[in-house]
Amino acid sequence: MKHLIIKQFGPIEEVDIDLKRINLIIGPQSSGKSCVLKIACFCDWLERQMELTQNPKEYCEYSFFMSNLIGFHKLEGYLRPDSFFFYETDFVSFECSEKDKKCNYQWKESKRWKYKRPKIAYIPAERNLVAAIPNWFQVSMKQDNILDFMKEWEFARKAYSTGENILDLPVKYKYNPSNHADLIKLSNGKELNLTVASSGLQSLIPLFIMLRYLTSEYFKEMHLTTVEYDMQRQALVQIVSKECQKLSDKSKLETVDAIMNPSRSDLYVEEPEAHIFPSTQKSFVYSLVGMLNTRAKHTCFLATHSPYIMTAFNNVILAGETAASKEKAVDVYKLLQKKQTLRFDEVAAFEMKDGQAYSIMDEEFRLISAEAIDAASQEIGNDFDYLLNL
Repeated sequence: MKHLIIKQFGPIEEVDIDLKRINLIIGPQSSGKSCVLKIACFCDWLERQMELTQNPKEYCEYSFFMSNLIGFHKLEGYLRPDSFFFYETDFVSFECSEKDKKCNYQWKESKRWKYKRPKIAYIPAERNLVAAIPNWFQVSMKQDNILDFMKEWEFARKAYSTGENILDLPVKYKYNPSNHADLIKLSNGKELNLTVASSGLQSLIPLFIMLRYLTSEYFKEMHLTTVEYDMQRQALVQIVSKECQKLSDKSKLETVDAIMNPSRSDLYVEEPEAHIFPSTQKSFVYSLVGMLNTRAKHTCFLATHSPYIMTAFNNVILAGETAASKEKAVDVYKLLQKKQTLRFDEVAAFEMKDGQAYSIMDEEFRLISAEAIDAASQEIGNDFDYLLNL
């Protein structure tokens, strides 16, 4: 369970939402979708740092909270006199107030030591920069979510030097380690540099490859450790040994390992639909759900403008709900694989409107509200009907 409250920040007046494993937020440009996404990601990261260090006073501190949220996620000018943030999980809660210039936290002592560390990744809308600026590592850039994504891209792309299919498109992605080039291989065998590919591929390929990496290959590399990791683990062993004296030595080490070693990815994705055709958006959603539904049960929060993305998720939910009836499951799986389906209770969907986030989950039909998804289409249709009847 995650509960997020945001008040008086940028275009946001008040957002009060409960997050599930899969979260979607839709709305017009400048409505606050990305603000919600960025704040949720930052709070997830802050919780992780508090758990890793067991030193919440260092991280849950007013100036640290504000400077890192605003600087890393490029939110300069969004802070308002009454800005307020509250975040609660099964393990901890914390809040930060601009008016009081204070941060407060509270451990959930009954579950504090049951925390399992996620790999947290924010995938920005500007992800096509890795194609547009192939030598980005030679360019001076601010320490923000774009640079963080580009650093992560260096690890992700190296995992696919033998090639990777991109959805059902007639292209493959391939990393060439000899000259550090990102290539696309066409169906006729010809290879092109990603820098000369279409805008759709320049946006889709970094997104798809990063998601593939963070839900699979990343966890195969976790045996690699560093001096910093070893020092942090040793410090945490000492803290757990002191705070959890009733646990056996084996249970203490298992607690430390759960906090230190990522067991899943928490993915925050901005505008997955950028530059890609509606049918490709559908294929992307189906593939994404398949990536998320591993044994690790990764989580995802998407901010989108696209009703096609939302409709594709509705298909996935409807498939999961229908397949719950065993006699219909076989027919469902002719269209979608079992791992590409979701149950209604796994998903939360919101619409940003007038500075607030409204749930658009239809409890009666156990789907995302079709009315909310089709609002823009209905508006365009009304204009068409008016003109047609002149």
